[in-house]
Amino acid sequence: MIKPVDRISLAMRIGMPSVDKVVDDFYNRIQIHSTLSEPFSIVGHWDEHKVKIAEFWWVALGGKPTKSYSYDPVGKHFAAGLTENLLNDWKALFLEVLTTHLTLELANEWRLRVEMIGENLLRQNDRLNERNLNHHYPVDTK
Repeated sequence: MIKPVDRISLAMRIGMPSVDKVVDDFYNRIQIHSTLSEPFSIVGHWDEHKVKIAEFWWVALGGKPTKSYSYDPVGKHFAAGLTENLLNDWKALFLEVLTTHLTLELANEWRLRVEMIGENLLRQNDRLNERNLNHHYPVDTK
């Protein structure tokens, strides 16, 4: 049995150089993707975005933070118009990139995190959409 202190995080098993390669390739492909390029066109500085998102994934995969960023993935994806269809395209592209750069075992482990984060984004996005639809403004009857 492996003690918790002796476990090696997924981030460490993948390595920061591979995380950087996956993120770089993924966002290069997004910029020319048939359905994802338009919503992601809100990204102003791709190089900065890639560095920030690589750090996000590093930490999400169990790595220790190397930089300090504030993230608003729900707000950013809501502003970009995330839908279930776009999320499915995002996940499919991510899996394609993962299997290009990683062993099948590591790709599948990272994919589980992608699925979890993607589903959370969709739930939060739906919640924000519902809140906006159900918000009633007072009607001026004068």
